[in-house]
Amino acid sequence: MRQTIPALSTRTYLDSAGAGLPPISVTRAMREFVERWSREGERFEEWLDDILKLRERFAELIGARDNEVGVVPSASIGLVELASSLDLSKRKKVVVSDLNFPSNVLLWLRMRESGLLKKVVVLRGRNGIVPLDAWERAIDEETVAVAVDYVSWLSGYRERVREIADLAHRRGAVALVDAFHGVGVFPIDVKRDGVDGLVCGFYKWLCGPHGAACVFLNEERLNSMKPAYLGWFGVKDNVIERAQVKRDPFDIPFPVDKAEPSATAARFEWGTSAAVVVRGAVEAVKFALSTDPGSRFRVITRRKEELITGLRRRIVVSGRFGHLRVSPHFYNTAEEIELLLHSLRTI
Repeated sequence: MRQTIPALSTRTYLDSAGAGLPPISVTRAMREFVERWSREGERFEEWLDDILKLRERFAELIGARDNEVGVVPSASIGLVELASSLDLSKRKKVVVSDLNFPSNVLLWLRMRESGLLKKVVVLRGRNGIVPLDAWERAIDEETVAVAVDYVSWLSGYRERVREIADLAHRRGAVALVDAFHGVGVFPIDVKRDGVDGLVCGFYKWLCGPHGAACVFLNEERLNSMKPAYLGWFGVKDNVIERAQVKRDPFDIPFPVDKAEPSATAARFEWGTSAAVVVRGAVEAVKFALSTDPGSRFRVITRRKEELITGLRRRIVVSGRFGHLRVSPHFYNTAEEIELLLHSLRTI
């Protein structure tokens, strides 16, 4: 597997939480896409098919159905789309954690400042963890949504999503999850974990390109959560739905007097995607599915344990924001961990 990732032949790379290394299959697919585009021009219907493939493969990766997945430009935009789908007529409170990535905090604070929400509770982490009882105390009958990250970008803590989702559901709230630091690291099953909505990009642990992400909405919420904003890709009878049944995507005009969202998570696909990026994302998910997620996680866990053991040798370093983040992936070796530790000892 290491031979399919060219960068590993020239460097020790331990920053997959920042951006993962793309395999040859990803960069080759994107390069061939651009070359063909330059020779032949737009191939619109073929590019629409890539969106279908990405929905299907990402759904397989997280234990969902393809009608529950939409393709969007970024995880942050996916969060905005989920937030815009909340019914705020009666409940106007959201509970989040300061261990979340900023996108999954700032969005909610801005909604409060603009008057859309009355209250945003930001739970404070202690030693990199927000205790479960803190979530339980904060979530009440006024809460419309609980927004949590599967894994904290700051501490690496794997959040207790199943338990938090249960707390949210008991109070009538939805559980919205940023999975950017979870998908590609360990097996994820959104149905098992009670997740209502989820977002994830591709350029970190999934080793794909920037500029594409997927948003999941549980089909049980499709009727009750409809976005406040809609684009021409997200309407009922959109171009992809037409192409799926072998119709001309432009056989009849799109409605301008009534905007009815698609019955699927395609409602989140506002407009034309960055087709070359979607092509690369399809290959990235294929790469992720080519190995067993459990096996990948066992390798990552071994690298983590080797790292922790080495760092306990009284190595002192100075890093940004008071810490040094090291994020070995399944393609890293024990020798690379030792090389890092040797470098830290030298420092």
